Amino acid sequence: MLGTAAQAQTRAPLYGELGYSFLELKDGGFKVKPHALRGIVGYEFHPNIAAEGMLAFGVRSDDFNDGAGTTSDVKLRHAFGVFVKPKYNFGPAEVFARLGYARVKVKFTDCDALGCASGSDSDGDFAYGIGANYNINPRMYVGADWMRLNKNDGAKLQGMTISFGYRF
Repeated sequence: MLGTAAQAQTRAPLYGELGYSFLELKDGGFKVKPHALRGIVGYEFHPNIAAEGMLAFGVRSDDFNDGAGTTSDVKLRHAFGVFVKPKYNFGPAEVFARLGYARVKVKFTDCDALGCASGSDSDGDFAYGIGANYNINPRMYVGADWMRLNKNDGAKLQGMTISFGYRF
C-alpha cells in the first residue's frame, strides 16, 4: 500500500504540449504578426530539469504595406528546435526557462503594381524563453510562455504561446 501511495505522487517523466503561438517578426521597420501551432515533447530527467523537442507550423499569415505600393504577406512555414528546460515547482505552479537552438523557415509573397513574387528564408540560431505552467491535476497542465526563436542579421522572431500539456 505504501508503494502505491509513493507511486501516485511521482510525476510521469514524459510529457507533451500543444499550444497556439502569437508571433512577431521584426526586420528594421518591417513588422508582422503571424500565428503558429506549436507542439513540444519533453522528458523530465530530474524534478528541476527536462529536455525538449519543439515543432511549429504557421496557421495564419500577416500583411505588411511598405507605403510605396508593395504589400508583403508573411507566414511561418515551420520551426523546430531542441531545448534544455530548467524549472522550479511552487506547489501546483511551475516556472521555467528554455535554452537551446531553433531553426525557422518563413514564407513571403511580395505584391506590387507589376505582380507578385514568392520566396522563403530559413535560419537557425540560439533560442531562449521563460514561462509558467499550472497543474490542473497530476497529468494535465496549462501554460504560457514567451520565446525568442531567432535573431540574426537584424531580424528577430519572438512571441507568446498559450498551451495545454499532458504527462504520459
